[in-house]
Amino acid sequence: MKHSIYKIFKNLNLLLLISLILTLISSLFVIEQYFSYVKTDKLNTQKLIFRSLIKEQKESNVLDRLQFNAKSAQLTNDTQQLIEMNQYNYLSKIIVENEENYSNDLNNLSSLTSKYIKLSQNYFDLEPNDKNIALTLDEIIILHVEIIQSIDKILLLNISYNTQRFNIFFKLFATLLILLVIINIMQRGKLKTIYNDLMLLTSTDLNKNTPIYSQEVDAIALRMNRKARISDNPAMLDKVTEINNNKGMAQTYLQKKGGKDNNLVTVTILEIDNFSKSKRTFSQEFTQEILKKVAYTISLHETAIDIIARSDYNQFTLIFSRPSKEQLFKDIDLVRQSISELKLSSPENEKINITVTGGFIIKPNNAPLEDYIRQSKELLKNTKHLGLNKIFQTKDLPK
Repeated sequence: MKHSIYKIFKNLNLLLLISLILTLISSLFVIEQYFSYVKTDKLNTQKLIFRSLIKEQKESNVLDRLQFNAKSAQLTNDTQQLIEMNQYNYLSKIIVENEENYSNDLNNLSSLTSKYIKLSQNYFDLEPNDKNIALTLDEIIILHVEIIQSIDKILLLNISYNTQRFNIFFKLFATLLILLVIINIMQRGKLKTIYNDLMLLTSTDLNKNTPIYSQEVDAIALRMNRKARISDNPAMLDKVTEINNNKGMAQTYLQKKGGKDNNLVTVTILEIDNFSKSKRTFSQEFTQEILKKVAYTISLHETAIDIIARSDYNQFTLIFSRPSKEQLFKDIDLVRQSISELKLSSPENEKINITVTGGFIIKPNNAPLEDYIRQSKELLKNTKHLGLNKIFQTKDLPK
């Protein structure tokens, strides 16, 4: 059974989306947990401030009043920050039980703090001999006890909510971890299969008997096999590369000639720079391997109305049709570049860099093909001294 690449990537995309959502939710839990620690620290700080303030109620001097004003401002500011931070606990409001009690307790603490500060300010304004000073101090002590109890209650609630959040976060994290493991196990094998299929497309050994596991690559391979065998007549095919020979090129040109009327046509001769008839650098087996790889690389750039052929020992003829000259030259040069990127090793394990040089000629419609093949060969011959691994045009000829 062949796999569908579309379905594999669709499922992978869905699983990655779910993982992303769970990761974002986990991040929100972490942020809320951090704010929870900040709130705990502020509440403990408030307890210390309130306890220190009780000691400063005994005498009403300038120093005590200044210290009180500074500490009361901090108490008011911290309480307001606690209320504001609690407004952004979106997840806690959804998942934590009785979370409203926490908000009510914070508001109550804010009210008690304001009352305590106001009562203390009145205390500092009383004269030492005022008969109400003892009564006011008793009220402050009672209110102080109530505030400490309120803070302790909020701290206990905070610990309870932290425990609930942690339990939920632990389950969420465990789910995310399991999901990622499942994705890794399920998808790695399929992705490796897709990778092997894609690498198979770049191989010169592709044939009908090669096992392919993905539907899309199977369809591409079928089209490539069909394209590599335009003619069923062995006399029309080059025996080494299995693309057109000169006879096959002429026959195929007649069949496809009508499809080029609205486009420009180029006749380009590509010659392998590494060897020639007079300079047989490599063994016959390695030379044939090079020819196969070059032919296959060229075929990857061939469209339905293009024609490619091995027309000489180390030469290939490309008849490409495109809407503009710029596109023609760009595609031909891309073929040259693709060939230069081939990775080959000689029988002696020496790295070989294969390059081709080309003669690029624009052929007018209805003009004889043979004339422009000859012109392309002449152009290639007259520009060889200008360099290798290039595509030359008529304008490149020395004046």
